[in-house]
Amino acid sequence: MPAGPYDYVIVGAGSAGCVLASRLSEDADARVLLLEAGGWDRDPWISIPLAWARMLERRQHDWGYLAEPEATMDGRGLECARGR
Repeated sequence: MPAGPYDYVIVGAGSAGCVLASRLSEDADARVLLLEAGGWDRDPWISIPLAWARMLERRQHDWGYLAEPEATMDGRGLECARGR
């Protein structure tokens, strides 16, 4: 990673982060740093649509977030799949 200082630091390389970084980097004088917490997506299961359930079981590519337990859900918290 090149040493700073940076004009813009964008945290999160999701759809919005990538578009923002792309737009800001169109200015040749702007120094843009795009940070992403996840690793490389080299796991072959990522590109198989039907592998979603298998990936959720292993939780290797997910942050493991759960919603707060709700009385209307019999005290259970819903799983909030968030990729990384």
